Amino acid sequence: MSQMPRSVKSVCAMLLVIGVGCLVPALWFVTDAVTLETGAMGELIVGLLFLKVFLFGALAVSSIVIAAKFGRGGNRVRIGAVVVGSVITALCATGVLVHDGSWSFGAGAGFLVIALATSQDARDWFDRWPR
Repeated sequence: MSQMPRSVKSVCAMLLVIGVGCLVPALWFVTDAVTLETGAMGELIVGLLFLKVFLFGALAVSSIVIAAKFGRGGNRVRIGAVVVGSVITALCATGVLVHDGSWSFGAGAGFLVIALATSQDARDWFDRWPR
């Protein structure tokens, strides 16, 4: 198998979309934290905003790094993609329940990453030899 299967290319593209999609709210929360006028409990709110920045940033970096390693393959890359998809699905499903239905896009994207990364084509691609 010399060419990456379509399902694996789709997982790579979804991880890049998830990564960029996580960078946008991270930057938004940074600007909110910097421009927040502190009052009563201002430091606590700024700390919570920076916690959100850290979580979104870590998720963005991990999904982009994993997507960048898809060309070389390896079972660890596939497992990393499944973990990122699981985290996205869990967080966005919680967002759907707590906030509104707009979080369902992330839950669907995470589910697609999980489903496509565990397919037989993906297993064959990541288990190929030699690399």
